[in-house]
Amino acid sequence: MTSTQHAPNTEPPVTTSILLVEGNAIVAFDMQQRLQKLGYQVQGIITSGEEAIAAVARQAPSLILMDIFLDGRIDGIEAAKAILENTQIPIIFLTAHDDEETLGRAKITETFGYIIKPAESRDLHVAIEIALYKHSAAQALQKSEQQYRLLFDSMLNGFALHEVVTDASGKPRDLLFLDVNPAFASFFGLPAKDIVGRSLRQLSEKVEPYWIDILAKTAMTRESIRFDSFAGFVGKHFSVVAFSPQPRQVAAIFEDTTKRKDAEKHLQHRTFHDALTNLPNRALCLDRIQQAMERSQVRDDYLFAVVQVDIDRFKDVNDSLGHLVGDQLLQSIGHILLDTVSAVDTVARLGDDEFVVLLEELPSRKAGTATIKKIKSALNRTLDIEHHPIHISACFGALFGPNEYTSPEYFLQGANIALRHAQEQGLDQLRFYAPEMQDKALKKLDTETRLRNAISENEFFLALQPIFSIGQNPTLSGFEALLRWKPKDKDWVPPSEFIPIAEQTGLILPIGQWVLEQSCKVLRSWAEKYPENAFSVSVNLSARQFSDPDLVQNLFNCIRHNRINPLQLKLEITESDVMTNPEATIQKLRIMKELGMAILVDDFGTGYSSMSYLQRFPIDTLKIDRSFVTHLDKHANRVIVRTIVNLAHSLGLSVVAEGIETEAQYLTLREMGCEYAQGYHFSKPILLDQIDEFIREHI
Repeated sequence: MTSTQHAPNTEPPVTTSILLVEGNAIVAFDMQQRLQKLGYQVQGIITSGEEAIAAVARQAPSLILMDIFLDGRIDGIEAAKAILENTQIPIIFLTAHDDEETLGRAKITETFGYIIKPAESRDLHVAIEIALYKHSAAQALQKSEQQYRLLFDSMLNGFALHEVVTDASGKPRDLLFLDVNPAFASFFGLPAKDIVGRSLRQLSEKVEPYWIDILAKTAMTRESIRFDSFAGFVGKHFSVVAFSPQPRQVAAIFEDTTKRKDAEKHLQHRTFHDALTNLPNRALCLDRIQQAMERSQVRDDYLFAVVQVDIDRFKDVNDSLGHLVGDQLLQSIGHILLDTVSAVDTVARLGDDEFVVLLEELPSRKAGTATIKKIKSALNRTLDIEHHPIHISACFGALFGPNEYTSPEYFLQGANIALRHAQEQGLDQLRFYAPEMQDKALKKLDTETRLRNAISENEFFLALQPIFSIGQNPTLSGFEALLRWKPKDKDWVPPSEFIPIAEQTGLILPIGQWVLEQSCKVLRSWAEKYPENAFSVSVNLSARQFSDPDLVQNLFNCIRHNRINPLQLKLEITESDVMTNPEATIQKLRIMKELGMAILVDDFGTGYSSMSYLQRFPIDTLKIDRSFVTHLDKHANRVIVRTIVNLAHSLGLSVVAEGIETEAQYLTLREMGCEYAQGYHFSKPILLDQIDEFIREHI
């Protein structure tokens, strides 16, 4: 062993310096010689305790050899005490006395050994190296303990060491705290020193027995455990790892998972609830329907109903009053639905203005129907939203269960099919699902699918119905462009079947563009074939087309590309389309007029008109709806038609009557002053491949 071989993981001085405190000069000199031969550096020789304290204060040695009996007021033991109060220098006592009293006093100083004078060099060397090693090891241990305590105190997770307290029968009844870190103490809002030495029940009278039982079991069985639980006595969720370091002891690490649990709960709520109304969303609604289906399998008398609700004209509220008002309206509707149903029922929002009500525990279908009508009646009211009185109503589609459906999605689908049938009947309608509705829905879906491919498959055809200028001798003046569809593997599909579907799905936009382009191509070909006859073509614009922001640009491009006279292209819009947004309509119609196109209002008299707006509209012609012409033999219809004709003329507009089928109707309209007419009395719609023959006959 050498003076540089100390405890592991330490960096000792290259040369060990020793302070020799010895009152006998001869012994001191001899000791100095031997120490130097052993490779140690003697920092100095001191003869009194006071000098030793002062020397250490000036320069701390690696080790002190301290004679117990020294000159001066204090002996070596007292000097060692004073030195060890401020330093941790290892001290070895030198003494020629080994009496019990001296050794007893020396033990109190916690020094690193004794050397009995006179000592052999080998014994001196061993004693010094052992002292240095023990000192280095003690310092390493102390540093480790300090690091452990620092880590212990700075742990984010709570740590507690308990001892199990048992009753007379040996059954655990409490846990005594032996040690805790600050993180654990914070759970109780106390400093750690106020917890150690007290029991869990002393800290909280509300502690659940579960916590004492499970932690005590770990201490008794010495088996580690991991669990998650809620501690009501501190109001927190914990994830706990517990183990037993000693018999009857249990150490536990507590991870506070309260925020995470709250976040998970909040996330779960958000996952299954609508953010705007806080109602269950589609996913939770399907789960509730699934539960209702399962209950119906257990109970023969269990009856429930799935009701889908769609708010009438909700889009108009958003468009006119803004989404803030629309959102508040949806929230109010959710409250109304909740107030109308019972506690066992579910009100969910699927999205936009669509809600679902799941009615459970229904005594009968009749009672269920009465409840649904009650809900419908509750929604037919006027609400005040942001100082705007808004009258609401809704369409309902309902489906009773149990039935043959095996999936909750089918229940929603069935209720939705019934809802769509209700909406086809108008506002504030209710329909109950019937199997034939499914067949109609499938047919509609098939039609929609085929429609999407009809243009690319060249299945559309343009038919032109002649329009005559009526007088003594009717004269061909133009045509109305009509769309016809013949799928390759089917017969002609009536427009009444596919046009509404095209409107609902938005397919009317590409289809309407196709009709416009074909009509312009026809006008271009006529300009070459019949240059002396300026026949016109009237193209119908649907509501979706008219509201399309690209409509005007599409019209301009089509006219320019085909190099046609815009006066020969006439546009027909329905009365209801005109009145939906009058101010926007006026602006768009004026641009069309500036391009040179004539504007016709189709089906006039069947909708709601405002005479003041009609006067401002830049239109050219009113078309009398066929419903008035067909029953022209009735006095009331004749009065209406005559009024329309007079109104048009007073506004400087011409009139077209459609649906003329008899000579008598033609003569009556001519007598009233109607300028133009069309109908089967003159001609049915003619396909393009036959139109030239018809034109040549009437030029």
